[in-house]
Amino acid sequence: MKSAITQRNNLIRWVLAAVLLADVLLIGARWRLSSVPHVQNSDLNRLEMLEKQYRADNTRLERFRTELPADEKQWDEFFTANFRPAGAGYSAISGDLGELSRSAGLRSDAISFHQHPPDKRGLMQVDITTAVEGDYDGLIQFLNKLEHSDNFYVLDSLSLASSSVGKLRLNVTLRTYFRTT
Repeated sequence: MKSAITQRNNLIRWVLAAVLLADVLLIGARWRLSSVPHVQNSDLNRLEMLEKQYRADNTRLERFRTELPADEKQWDEFFTANFRPAGAGYSAISGDLGELSRSAGLRSDAISFHQHPPDKRGLMQVDITTAVEGDYDGLIQFLNKLEHSDNFYVLDSLSLASSSVGKLRLNVTLRTYFRTT
């Protein structure tokens, strides 16, 4: 009987040792899992949305990359067709503005130019300041012809004043661009 009790005690010891070993292993696993960062559902949703946005951005960039050669060709065509070379641009602009004012029945003043440095593509901004004098209808015709001119102009400012001879004076600040290449 003593041997049966000893065997039972040994069995209980082994079972307790196994349970304690399992507890130690589970405590170690829990500690390890708790030390690994846990991603909240809200963070996971936010990350999924960011991934969708990045994928959409990537798709747009790929489409842009495939369309870029055609866009560059259109830019080059627009660039050469609408922007005069810098060497011949000043006289062409002076002649055009003079013709626009004469055809509208206006008297024009001197034209002044202010040139900016060219950008990376060789496009140079030129600010133009001039004034024309005449009646109201002539000023309206001048502005209409300026708008429909073959030359590329950006109208920056207008100011209306009266001149000494009873006519209206229109001070005009324009911008145009010349190509240096």
